[in-house]
Amino acid sequence: MPERIQYHPTSESLSAHTAPDWFKDAKFGIFIHWGPYSIPAFAPHKTAIDQLDSADEKQGFANTPYAAWYQNTMLFEDGATAAYHRATYGEDYSYERFGEAFNAALEGWDPVSWAQLFKRSGARYVVLVTKHHDGFVLWPSDVENPNKAGWHATRDVVGELAAAVRAEGLKFGVYYSGGVDWTFKHKRIESFADFMVSMPGEAEGYTAYANAHYDELIERYQPDYLWNDIAYPSAQASFDILAKYYNTVPEGLTNDRWITPDGILPEGAFDKPEGLTGLLPPMPQVWDARTPEYGMFDRILPFQWETTRGMGHSFAYNRNETDEDYITRDGIAAMLARSACFNGNVLLNVGPRGDTRIPPGQASRLEAIGAWLGAVGPAIQDTRPVALPETEVAGVPIGATRNGNTLYLHLFGVPGAVSLDIRLPEGVAEVRSVRQLQGAVTDWSTEAGTLHITVPQWADTAVQILEVEDKG
Repeated sequence: MPERIQYHPTSESLSAHTAPDWFKDAKFGIFIHWGPYSIPAFAPHKTAIDQLDSADEKQGFANTPYAAWYQNTMLFEDGATAAYHRATYGEDYSYERFGEAFNAALEGWDPVSWAQLFKRSGARYVVLVTKHHDGFVLWPSDVENPNKAGWHATRDVVGELAAAVRAEGLKFGVYYSGGVDWTFKHKRIESFADFMVSMPGEAEGYTAYANAHYDELIERYQPDYLWNDIAYPSAQASFDILAKYYNTVPEGLTNDRWITPDGILPEGAFDKPEGLTGLLPPMPQVWDARTPEYGMFDRILPFQWETTRGMGHSFAYNRNETDEDYITRDGIAAMLARSACFNGNVLLNVGPRGDTRIPPGQASRLEAIGAWLGAVGPAIQDTRPVALPETEVAGVPIGATRNGNTLYLHLFGVPGAVSLDIRLPEGVAEVRSVRQLQGAVTDWSTEAGTLHITVPQWADTAVQILEVEDKG
């Protein structure tokens, strides 16, 4: 048995840690944003986050589609959230009362039904938001908030959900808003400059508070994934946490959102690799997986990554979104296939309602993608990406995965022909068989490293997958 590595709270020591195989195999995880903000469940409009007017930062923050930001957007007196709040709850109704309503609804929460749905979706891990920017924590912490007593869930949501998903054979992770906590410091955020100065630290007593929370989460729940958001008060504080975490959960992993507002960032922290769509956080000194938001990479890169997005334009439930705003089954399938081909995972968010129910439109999509993975899962999960000589065939992009002697060719979309010539990757010795997952193949042959294939029709509306058995 190999000797267990002991990690130390230094960048050099922590950087030796890498993403575990379970994460590389999983490909698909469920994110959950759920808290007091799920009671009003309102965001001003449904514009995608990357389509807001970048020239007017104030309007961008006032009109964010992220419903979990309700406590900030309600401070824009002339904004849609403030108008909704006044009309629905009254001028003097405080945000804190949503915490009371959330706790009242918790009495009817059934974590087992959630976990069973996530299992049916084909996901292999679940990441729960344990504390978002409003500072409300979803476990019975012994660390009292010095600025807002009792600002926590009355049930141990973290512990109960961890037990439920692990009983289904899934991994369990925790999200924590390490860089922002509006119970410690909150000026109305209307620009990215405001965002940076709203990050509490040593002066507010926040660093010790956040570290103590992380200590509890690690000791009590031993999460398989430590998913920090926004930033952390200091690099050394994050190193202390990560050393404790890796030594406690060697097969765990962390994301890339541990940047620090004190300016301690490595060279190239703001560099963005080619082939990226969407938002990508700056690169901190220590990380296991990059986490583009509402974005993807379109090529194999030498690191693990995980795209994260909501079912619609919001992570938390937004009552303004309709079924048409949610990503389709085809959209999820394409994300899963693309990410698998390019060394990534998909962390798809579920935003439960304030009454503890997962919206039907979100639940139905989880059921649909579970059925799809039931048919093509071996081409996605437990595979590794393979570089191909070409990036497009018959008018559609192409990627590849491999598991042992089986090569999977993924055609993203519906090709414009049913007879194709596909150049095979290096290392394919002798093709023994070819079949189309969910469909049929009428003829195939290979010549000089090229696969010639004919199908009666393409099997899917989102991704066509060809299974190529190689002699190896």
